[in-house]
Order: sequence, then structure tokens, then C-alpha cells
Amino acid sequence: MILFFSSPIGLGHITRDIAIMDKIKRFYGYNNFGFVTGSTAFDVISKISNSFHNDMLSTSNLYNPPNFSVIDGKLVHGFLWVLKYLYYYNNCKNHLQKFFYSGGCQNVFPDLIVSDEDLASLRFTKDLGIKRVFVTDVLNTRFGKSFLFAQFEKLLNHSMCNLIKSSECVILPEFGEDKDNFFYVGPIVREIYSTREALRKKLSFDRTTILVSTGGTDAGLYLLRKTIESFSRIKNNSECELVILSTRYTELPKSIKCRYLGIMDNGHEFVQAADLVISLGGKSTIDECMVYGTPGIFIPIKNHFEQEHRANLVGFKYDDIFKLDGLIEERLHSVRNNRVEKVDNGVSKAAKIIYRILNN
Repeated sequence: MILFFSSPIGLGHITRDIAIMDKIKRFYGYNNFGFVTGSTAFDVISKISNSFHNDMLSTSNLYNPPNFSVIDGKLVHGFLWVLKYLYYYNNCKNHLQKFFYSGGCQNVFPDLIVSDEDLASLRFTKDLGIKRVFVTDVLNTRFGKSFLFAQFEKLLNHSMCNLIKSSECVILPEFGEDKDNFFYVGPIVREIYSTREALRKKLSFDRTTILVSTGGTDAGLYLLRKTIESFSRIKNNSECELVILSTRYTELPKSIKCRYLGIMDNGHEFVQAADLVISLGGKSTIDECMVYGTPGIFIPIKNHFEQEHRANLVGFKYDDIFKLDGLIEERLHSVRNNRVEKVDNGVSKAAKIIYRILNN
């Protein structure tokens, strides 16, 4: 069995692990997988499992992640978040003890562990003699603002890097040069086998479609509210439709064409079919837009080092949230008949690396 431990903080980890699983199945006919995660990520993999009617796909709801403290789109109390994460990390190790030794894993150890930014499973299985692969796009954190916090975080990063290096290999969904046991494969997203036109018909996209995707937490609610306000003000909005993928939403105005759909297990199809995507600075949605060729506006959570860095790479910053009216109109005007240039999907490379390690 290949057992994925997918971080439940956001939906990006579970969706790229689903992409890897699907590619291994298609490439090699291998069909024995398990997923351990929690929160909204568990809901997503549960829907996938049910739709496949696959007895060989086991799922476990093991983790309960802490929430970021986000006010008006800004991360506050970064040090408190790190402390909450350390507490969560310790709890995860306790849950893993029960999972492996009290029947959660049916007392059958997997042949290979794939930990997607789940440090607890990487640490817990270090001495169990199980092959381990780590998937991550973060090799160090930079939440620290004060000198003391920064020094404390530096120690944590050193410990984290040593743990990551202990795995058989590290797969990075970024562009770069391989070194030692670190393999750069490029963005990892789910492959789509339908045409964009077929998807638009399937999803009933019969107008210019703006997709707002704010992930599996409440962190994006501020962006959602701002987007609804901006959409209600743009010219010719009667020719457009706003489609919302979010855990929650504010009351929708009746004066505009909106559809609220919650969290969808086929959210990637919505990204492919949309004319414009508005999202936070999370890696998964940015990567999907890059691979599928869908234009996007990406507003990062302020003070979230990873989101700010990633959004900056594609030309956006937090203050753009106050310019949404103009950005939406500008993007819609420039992409009416043109998609953006696509990049290669790294899921095939990731699948080959994992399957090779499984059989070595």
C-alpha cells in the first residue's frame, strides 16, 4: 500500500496527492492506496473515494488543524500560530501512535509513506523501517517579525530541514535543478481529460464566468466579500456570472448573477472552465491556473510569507484587493479571446519517482 499523509491545512495538499494517485493508477495499474488527513481535506478525499466505489482506497480522518488568525485578510499573531502548530504537531504524533498500533491501520504497515507537508508522519515513521517520500514547496518558514521570534523560528527550521532530509527523497512541485535526494518536478495538479468546451457545458457555464475560490478555511472570507462588492460594480456584469467555491459565504446580493457551490471535489474542473479565477495566494490554485492556462487574480493573506512570495511571483500583492474593480475589468478585457500560456504539469514526474521508490 502507498499511504498518503496529506496536511489538512488548506486543500492544496490533498488535491495534489489525488493527482499523484490518479497518475500512478493510470501509468502502472497500481490500485492500493490510503489517505490520512482531516478537516475539509477529508471531506474532499471521502467524496473521491465514494465516487470511485473503490474498496482499495481507504481514508482516515485523523487530524484537526489549528486555524490561522486572519482579520480583514491579514495574518495576525504569527508567533501564536507557530505555537499552535507545535501543539498540533505533538497531537498528531499521539494520533499516529493509535493509528499504527490500535487498529487504525489494520495492523498492516504500508509499503511506502508519502507525507505531503505532514511533518508528524515523517517523524513518527522515521524509525519504523518504512520507505518515506516527502512532498513540499516550503523548506523553511519566515513568520518571525521580532528578533527573538526569528531566532526561535530559525531553530525550528533547522530541525525541520534535518527531518525532511531523512526521507528517501523530497519532491518539490517547483522548477529547479535536482540535487542529492531533492527532485524538482514543477507544478503538480490533477489532469483533465475533457475539453474546456465540454467542461463549460457540463458545469453550465453559459456566460463569461468569474470563479472565486477561497479554499477550505475561513481565511478567504474577506477576499470573497470584496470580490462580491467589486463584481456588483463592474460594467456589463449582467453578461457575467460569479461562481463561488468556499467553505462559507456572506449573503449574496440579488442584483447580480451568483452561484455558491461550497467546496467541490472537482474544483480543478471549475478552474479549467472559468474565464477568470480570483483566489488567495495559495500554491494549488495558482499552479492549476498555470497548467490549465486560466487567467487569475491572486490576493495573498498579508503577513503570510509563503502567500505573499507566491503572489508576488505572478504580479500581485495584498493591496491589490483595493483595486479589484479595475483588475477584474482589465483582466476580462484582455482575455476575452485569449488564454494565458500554459506550463507543464509535473504530476507524471512525481508519479514515476514515487513508483520507482515503491519497487526498489
